[in-house]
Amino acid sequence: MAIHYHLLLLHLILILSIISIQTLAAYACIAVEREALLTFKAGISDGIRHSLSSWDESQDCCRWRGVVCDNTTTRNILELNLGNPFDWYSQRINWTDYALSGEINPSLLALNHLSRLDLSNNNFFRVSIPEFIASFHNLTYLNLSNSEFGGKIPRQFGNLSKLHSLDLSGSVFIGTIPPHLGNLSSLRYLSLNWAFNDTSIPNADNLEWVSQLASLEYLDLGSINLTNAIDWLHIINKLQSIKVLLLSYTSLPSIPNSLSYVNFTGLTTLDLSDNWQFNTTLPHWLWNLTDLSYLNLRDCPFHGKIPNALSNLTSLTYLDLGYNNLEGPLPRSIEKLCNLRGIDLSYLGIGGDIRELVGMLGYTWNNMEEINLSSNNLQGNLSNWLEQMPNLKHLDLSNNSLIGPVPLGIASLQNLNFLDLSSNSLHGVVSEAHFANLTKLNHLQLSSNSLIISVGRSWIPPFQLTVLALGSCQVGPQFPAWLRWQRQINYVNLYNTSITSTLPHWLWNLPIQVLDLSYNQISGRLPAYLKSTKFQILTLKSNNLEGPLPPLPDGLEWLDLSNNFISGPLSKLLPTSISYLLLSNNSISGSIPSSICELTNMWVLDLSANHLSGELPRCWLQGSSLGLMDLSNNNITGEIPPSMGSLTSLQSLDLNSNNLDGELPSELQHCKNLVLLNLGNNKFSGKIPAWIGERLQNLVYLKLASNMLDGNIPPQLAQLVFLQVLDLSDNKLSGSIPRSFGNFTGMIYSVSNSTYHHSEFAIPSMLWNIDYALVEQVFSRAIVGSFSYAYKLDLVIKRNSYTYSKILNLLRTMDLSGNNLSGVIPGEIGALRHLINLNFSGNHLVGMIPDKIGDMLSLESLDLSSNNLSNGIPQSLSKLTFLEYLNLSYNNLSGRIPSGSQLDRLDDPSIYIGNAYLCGRPTSKNCSGDTAAPNSTSNYANGSETSMWWLYLGMGVGFVAGFWGVYAVLLFHTTWRCAYFRMIDNFVDNIYVTVAVRMNRIKNKYG
Repeated sequence: MAIHYHLLLLHLILILSIISIQTLAAYACIAVEREALLTFKAGISDGIRHSLSSWDESQDCCRWRGVVCDNTTTRNILELNLGNPFDWYSQRINWTDYALSGEINPSLLALNHLSRLDLSNNNFFRVSIPEFIASFHNLTYLNLSNSEFGGKIPRQFGNLSKLHSLDLSGSVFIGTIPPHLGNLSSLRYLSLNWAFNDTSIPNADNLEWVSQLASLEYLDLGSINLTNAIDWLHIINKLQSIKVLLLSYTSLPSIPNSLSYVNFTGLTTLDLSDNWQFNTTLPHWLWNLTDLSYLNLRDCPFHGKIPNALSNLTSLTYLDLGYNNLEGPLPRSIEKLCNLRGIDLSYLGIGGDIRELVGMLGYTWNNMEEINLSSNNLQGNLSNWLEQMPNLKHLDLSNNSLIGPVPLGIASLQNLNFLDLSSNSLHGVVSEAHFANLTKLNHLQLSSNSLIISVGRSWIPPFQLTVLALGSCQVGPQFPAWLRWQRQINYVNLYNTSITSTLPHWLWNLPIQVLDLSYNQISGRLPAYLKSTKFQILTLKSNNLEGPLPPLPDGLEWLDLSNNFISGPLSKLLPTSISYLLLSNNSISGSIPSSICELTNMWVLDLSANHLSGELPRCWLQGSSLGLMDLSNNNITGEIPPSMGSLTSLQSLDLNSNNLDGELPSELQHCKNLVLLNLGNNKFSGKIPAWIGERLQNLVYLKLASNMLDGNIPPQLAQLVFLQVLDLSDNKLSGSIPRSFGNFTGMIYSVSNSTYHHSEFAIPSMLWNIDYALVEQVFSRAIVGSFSYAYKLDLVIKRNSYTYSKILNLLRTMDLSGNNLSGVIPGEIGALRHLINLNFSGNHLVGMIPDKIGDMLSLESLDLSSNNLSNGIPQSLSKLTFLEYLNLSYNNLSGRIPSGSQLDRLDDPSIYIGNAYLCGRPTSKNCSGDTAAPNSTSNYANGSETSMWWLYLGMGVGFVAGFWGVYAVLLFHTTWRCAYFRMIDNFVDNIYVTVAVRMNRIKNKYG
């Protein structure tokens, strides 16, 4: 019996297996479509994580990742969801691992029933979107966003009549939006945010095509150029179904103040932020959008008062009016916005006590979840109101004038995840008790206050931070031990926090991407395993670190170890990702490795003030990104290699104070973007090349001082229209000062080089691995210029040496001192009305001081000493009201020293020493008769020898006129002529008789 039972069971299992196999075969994907997918896969790279690894021929393709089939017996493929689950912007490391790339094969056309295609967040390297995608006539959803598609948007997309959703955002398209998109009559969702590569030109001819999208509910055209969309509002007003309208940063030309009829009253979300052309009052039609729950008008800039009609928007949950020019207090009617949960009123100049603002919002304030009142003029303290906001998640009160301590009641804000109180005048102690219940806190900024952070060494915080900024608070002397428990920390700013200890070993195991410990007194060495960290920005500037530079992390982009005691040679294995390498003022020795030429992403290289020796690398490559090179104050020898002419992106080259020699290579003329060229204090010889003036048209700062350059100064230098600093001092230059030097536009007017900011570098666009908006906010006080690098230049002014950096763009100076220049000072120099310093001392200049120097009204320092200048000092110098330093010593000047308001204050006699014929105050020599010697400076007003020719010409004309005036009268008037010559004869006879008689008497007396 048991045997029969087992046989029956075996037959039953066999029958069920056969049925199951047949069922699976019936429900397997269609072979043609499976082959189409495999052909598509063959042309695709699926990342190092092999995200298409499940696409195996032995398996049913309906089970493959991202493939969705019809559940019926047809088993047609309906959806292809191949979007990368990781976002490029916030999860770039993971994004790289999973991103698809390659070619999209037209084999996909076999998927006739495809209704959904998602290729978002991949990397197709600017390839054009295949036009055959427009052949999927059943497509209702198409998402190609953030996948680096380029080319033009296919106009064939207008044929996808069933399409409900189209997302092409985050692309790099060229051209304009094809109006054929207006044919998508079923479209409900359209996003073209950041879809175009070049937003400096219009990305749409108009928006007429939008009016045809009658079913559209969501429209995002943010971050594309809509300059030509003049009637944009009237077109949007035709969209009765629109609920979400996102037009931020679109360069809209204007915004109408009123509409005859508002048709899109169903709008719930409106974002018009960052449209800088608006510059009008808040439009009246806004207050008819009573369904609005989200309104963003940030940085437009609107002006005028905020109207009481704002209270009409009773559905509003979020309001952003920040960065506008709105005036006056907030209207009392704002208290009617009972649903408000988030408000941003930053950068509006709101003043008064913050508690009054809190009182105005009344009950609404207690329900707030997000508040940004940063960068206003708010005063008062945080006590007795802050702790009454139990729902608060985001609080930004930075950059105000708040005082007092941080109240302990802040610990009751259990939902708080973002807290920024930086840049106020808060004081007192912040202890463990303040953070007791803040379990959700992930962003903490208290920088630039007078706070003392006092927590125990064994304290374990209840939160996990991603951002910490305590710069300029007192945290030290010990490094904060509680940081070791922050396993999600990415950004740390402990700039100037009085830390004097060494760095703990566990610090290097944290997932920190950006670390700033500058301006402390941290000692010790960097760990040998620094390479294994995740740092992308590491700045330890101005500490006491010593020892060699260890191998650096592969992803490092910014390293600043300047002003430490780092020693040893520069590593030959620098990471290829490095863009900013700042190692100045250390003790680094040896030569510069040639491998540095291979760092094509390098933007700033500062190795100044070290002990580097050897020659400059000769391997510089075309296409390098290097924009600033500072190798000054080292012991580098040899010549400038010709290959440096390949650095066409170079904006600043500083080789000052080395032992370089030879002539300036002509290849440097290819560095046409140079703004600063400093080759001073070397041993360069030869002539100053004319191509500096002819080819380097962007130069603002030129220093060739203290070399062995000879020959004449090329007048072509005056073609440098942006030049503000010219220092050719202490060379062997000869000849005269070119008259064209009165043509330096940058010294005549307050012009600026629009291509570059004169005093600093902006951060390059190549540095995209980090959220730099956040970095700039968190570290703006820690890193020079909010992630910019300031130019610097050493100059001698008023006989003292100064290093100029942040104010370098305000300086205008010309120094030709210590050469062998001869001739006169050209009067054209007087046209340089914005020149601050003029130094022609230590030459062989002759003639008079030009009267036109008195027109240089910005002059603060004038040194003409140790020349051969003669005649008087022009009275026009008294017009130089800003003059603080004057040196006319050791010349041949004469006459009375002129007086005047500013000259009277310059009462040091040494100003005029070495001029024997000068008199009057402040010298001890009085002028004879207390009157001045003739001071005929007018004859030399132009400071040139031309005036002498006019003098001689005048004397000659006078002589001829006088002679012929007498001679003509005698020639034509006989009586006068006879009388004249008779008088002459009598006069001569009398002289002769007198002399003869006297000579006869002398002879008789002594004879």
